[in-house]
Amino acid sequence: MSEDHIAEVDALLADTLPDDVDEISQETVADQRQQEMIELLKNAEEQLGRSPSVQAFESLEFETSAYNIKRAFGTWNDAKRAAGLETYEKSEGRREHTQINEVYFKEIDTPKKAYWLGTLVAASSITDDALRLGRVNKSFFVEKFSEAVESEYSIRESQRGNKKKQCMTTIFNSTFVDHLKSAGHPDGNNNSAEIPDIKERFRAPFTRGYLESSGYFRTNGWHIPMDTKVDAERLQGWFESFGAKRPTIGETNGKPTVRVANPFDIKSVFETCWSEGISTEPSYPPYPRKILDHLNSEYPYPENVEYLED
Repeated sequence: MSEDHIAEVDALLADTLPDDVDEISQETVADQRQQEMIELLKNAEEQLGRSPSVQAFESLEFETSAYNIKRAFGTWNDAKRAAGLETYEKSEGRREHTQINEVYFKEIDTPKKAYWLGTLVAASSITDDALRLGRVNKSFFVEKFSEAVESEYSIRESQRGNKKKQCMTTIFNSTFVDHLKSAGHPDGNNNSAEIPDIKERFRAPFTRGYLESSGYFRTNGWHIPMDTKVDAERLQGWFESFGAKRPTIGETNGKPTVRVANPFDIKSVFETCWSEGISTEPSYPPYPRKILDHLNSEYPYPENVEYLED
């Protein structure tokens, strides 16, 4: 081969091959990985008999997580489109017909449903047939709730300053919201009760979700402001049914406030609502740890032992 011919071939290769061989290698690996994910999605559809939601996909326990698939394609629906699977598209402006278990709250018949109802009642809002849920530095509540109701509505994150991270989701589904309101979530347009009258066996998980979501635990126990005296008296009665001897109702900034201060009462409520301790599920782990730390530092002092003799 002549030198001129060699030079001609080199020039042709230079025009057709990228300068960075590593770059083409990485792109090839990424393409192969996406193709593997597409096959997993198709496999999931075959096993489930329907286009997989995030939670349904996770239930199949593939080595590749739904989170990694979303990262690879941008969104879960983008991944399903690439696999040729059914998706739920936007329509009617901002209202999205996005996949969700819209009858999740039709009946509160499991402790898990009661927990999430308590979580939402404590800190979320319903306006214009939409549920808005957001947390600062506590993405657990948004992410785990979305998993529980099989929601594919987007979860948005934003940074506040250097430390505070806000996590939010908005669910535009009138059927889902109607069932949630029927289950006891206050409607922003009326003065419905904050603490719904649910079945006795579900009051402990509801209370766990309510307390974890709203906080209200201080160095001297729970101080829980309520909107009405009826709500305060109902929650007080629940605490008594959990074994607390002296939950009281006071007032904070003009609102009735339920207080549980004595370590023995705190211990009774804790052991009822967190029956498996920090292993109780669902639960936001830092919260029961905080209560246990408090009990370990306060229980028992002599004045608390005398309290038992009343």
